[in-house]
This record gives sequence, structure tokens and C-alpha cells, in this order.
Amino acid sequence: MCPARAEREAPPALPRRPLVAAACLAALMLAPATGCSTLLTAAYLIAPQDVPAEYKGLKGKHVVVICKPIVELEYSDAGSARELAGTVGLLLEKNVRKVRVIGQDEVARWIDENTWIDYPTVGKALDADMVVGIDLESFRLHEGSTLYRGRATINVRVYDVAEKKVVFAKRYDDFSFPTDGAMPVTDRSEAQFRAMFIQILARRVSRSFHAYDSRETFADGNLTF
Repeated sequence: MCPARAEREAPPALPRRPLVAAACLAALMLAPATGCSTLLTAAYLIAPQDVPAEYKGLKGKHVVVICKPIVELEYSDAGSARELAGTVGLLLEKNVRKVRVIGQDEVARWIDENTWIDYPTVGKALDADMVVGIDLESFRLHEGSTLYRGRATINVRVYDVAEKKVVFAKRYDDFSFPTDGAMPVTDRSEAQFRAMFIQILARRVSRSFHAYDSRETFADGNLTF
């Protein structure tokens, strides 16, 4: 009876943490024999989001994203500024836990009906905890008359509305896409290329606020869709 019973009873499952530790230990033991690639592969399998957020303060907050073009771009690229803010907001909602992002329609309505003062004032009026303020200082899509190459300079600052102070800042000077070379205008319409460029730029901004897989940055430079 005892041997038969022992065969029927499965051993208890190991807790998750010891399994992870065992995997790490195995990778370390294999590294001298098979090279660093084994260790890197194991690290990606265990924790694919290997780059931590630069600023984690948006988690669980009521957030408004506002992109304001400089005066010279007020009319030519106001639509691009709003689209960039909207895309950043969507990415934050997707990747930052428990964040609530105010819609761009509500932002545009307030700006149309009120005199611009500063980011914290708009944030307070919209009942936000935090403002992700994006100053769009330059934005263009063309390199010559036959090629697309997006370039933008933006200054990103996060404001704590209650404290009325900047809690995070990052500047992107002459951000470009594609990273190397350019794209013939015959490959797609200007509207399609604009959407691609804004998507890539928005990803770069949003990654400051959530963990991500470092391999994603290598794919961005040559993204096509």
C-alpha cells in the first residue's frame, strides 16, 4: 500500500521565487561554458522589462498630458502637438499601473475657452494630480523635397499640481526618425509618415515613466508599418 500511494501522490509545487532563483543560478553556472549570451537570454526570460522607469510618480495618479508648440509652430503644427499628447496619454494608460489620463478633447476645450497661464494652472482646472507638459520647440517631416525624415526638439517636464513644482524633466534635442538615412516620399503619404514619427516620439517620451524591454529601442529606429 505505501509504495503505491507514494507513486500516486505528486510532489508539492515549488514556490515561484525559488524557481526564479534556481533559473538565475543555472544561468550563472552555464555562463563560463556557453558565454554571456546564455546569461542575457535567461535575464530576458525572467525579467523582460529590464530598463526601469526614470520617474515612477505617475502611478495611481490623475494625469493630464499637454503638448504646447512654440509660437512659430502654433498654426503649422498645432495638430501634431495635440496628436503627440494624445498618443503619450494612451501609452501611459497602457503601461503605467492605475494611472488615469484626462482626454485631449477636455484639454482642448479648456485651452480654447481660457487664457493660457502655465501647466500647473491647467492641471488644477482639470482636477489633475500631475501634468506631463511637453514643449514642442521644433517639428518637421521632410529632408529635401523627395525624402521623409522626422526631426523634433521637445522639452518634457512633469509638474506636481498641488506643489506647483517640477518633479521630473528631460529634454530631447533634434530627435530623428529614421535614425539613419531617410525614407522616399513615394513609399507612403505624408499623413502616414507623420503618424509613424509621432508614434515613435511618443514611445520615447512615455518610456521615462514605465519599465520596458531594452530591445525595443533597437527596433524603433527602423520601424515600418
